[in-house]
Amino acid sequence: MAFQPDVGDVHVDALLTNLSIGYKNQKYIADQVFPIVMVDKQSDIIPKYTKAYWFLDAARERAPGTQAAISGYAVDVTSTYFCVNFAIGKEIPDEVRANADLPYDMDRDGTEWVTDRIMMKRETKFAADFMTTSLWGTDVVGTTNFTKWDDYGASDPIKDIRTGIRTVRQATGFRPNCLIMGEIVWNRLVDHPDFLDRVKHTQLGVISRDLVKSVLELEKLFVAEALYTTSDEGSSTYTYSDIIDDDALLLYVADRPSLLVPSAGYTFVWRPLTGGGVQFIRRIRDDKRRKDIIEGHSYFDQVATATDAGYFFSDAVD
Repeated sequence: MAFQPDVGDVHVDALLTNLSIGYKNQKYIADQVFPIVMVDKQSDIIPKYTKAYWFLDAARERAPGTQAAISGYAVDVTSTYFCVNFAIGKEIPDEVRANADLPYDMDRDGTEWVTDRIMMKRETKFAADFMTTSLWGTDVVGTTNFTKWDDYGASDPIKDIRTGIRTVRQATGFRPNCLIMGEIVWNRLVDHPDFLDRVKHTQLGVISRDLVKSVLELEKLFVAEALYTTSDEGSSTYTYSDIIDDDALLLYVADRPSLLVPSAGYTFVWRPLTGGGVQFIRRIRDDKRRKDIIEGHSYFDQVATATDAGYFFSDAVD
């Protein structure tokens, strides 16, 4: 029999260059909820007018030749921000860069990785600081204060959310325009008979985010889908959890930083240190150790500036 080379003799496995498998969150919502305010100082006072004075029915009839009734308002200078520096670095030794084969690109991949870590930090801080009880003007808890929305026979999510809308309007004069929820909450709502009844005669007969916004008369609806690992770096196994899960938050947020307008919150970003962006990347050369360090930085503070403009649904579903 003539000798024939085997497949292993004519091919050496190599890295594919036209694809690679990587994981990261497709989207974050934190930067879309609160308006971003670029500030020139790391810390400052957030000026605020005392609410009650702006709802006084203080005008009085004036007789000819008499002085108009005198009233006024007070200001509050106790609210502040402080832009904390959050940072993360990725080392790239010269030997690793020089020895890397396509499709690996140590500089590109390192930049992508640190950028995503900083974006995730703003998301996890938003969830920890604002998707919580004992902060907003009103907290309601599933089962305790309302029927959880996955109890399709007994719950009434449209009524519950409209109650929240009315509560915030009566507390601030502004109608909430934004609803945030975890994906599990959204998944329960799209199958809820109360919403399905609203679309049964439409062409598609399915729940969309635009339809929910229309029913509730909201401008913004954010469904949080980002996840994070709860395990320590280097663990033998990793577990993953949604950053925002079974809660929902109703807010009035300003479209942009404005004078004499309440907003549930703002994200303050220290402009001189970020170059006008929310975050920045820098490369540091360590010649002694023959490596570069790619660092991601953000100087920010997410602040609840009008807690009465928020209504929090805790444990909205199981």
